[in-house]
Amino acid sequence: MRRTAASVLLTVVMAGVAACSDEAAPQAGPSAVPASSAASDVIGSVPAACEAADGLYATLNEQTQGHIQRGFEAEKRGDKATVAEELAALEPMFLAVAAKFAEASDRVADAEVKVALRDLSDAAVAGSTFTKFSEFGSMQQLTVSGELVLIRRCRDAGYNMVNLV
Repeated sequence: MRRTAASVLLTVVMAGVAACSDEAAPQAGPSAVPASSAASDVIGSVPAACEAADGLYATLNEQTQGHIQRGFEAEKRGDKATVAEELAALEPMFLAVAAKFAEASDRVADAEVKVALRDLSDAAVAGSTFTKFSEFGSMQQLTVSGELVLIRRCRDAGYNMVNLV
């Protein structure tokens, strides 16, 4: 899924909403770019932090899409058991991504990128606490600032983002 200057976390979530909508257009699948292990490596440069963040977005796309779509469909039907099951499946995924964003934030030298990554970590933690899928609409507000900083700083550093564009 590719969007310009928009929340990829929200894109992942809203793709689930769109897939449940009667008027939805087909959604593109997640990027073929594999998740990067750069978040576990020493990160000092902006391009290395960009690679780590971009890899985390690939991970989010691959791991959350089905759960979110099933959760939105279940919520629409009033199937509380399936909603709870899908939210429970998403919680550890969001917490793992939050931890990796925080780790990347701790390791990057650039102060602006550090704050952006921390903001994305906080947004993922917030997503892990949602109790219904309709709450995912707030993700854009939580992620847009950090994402815009990363898009700009990564472009300026010569790193071509693939999953966050």
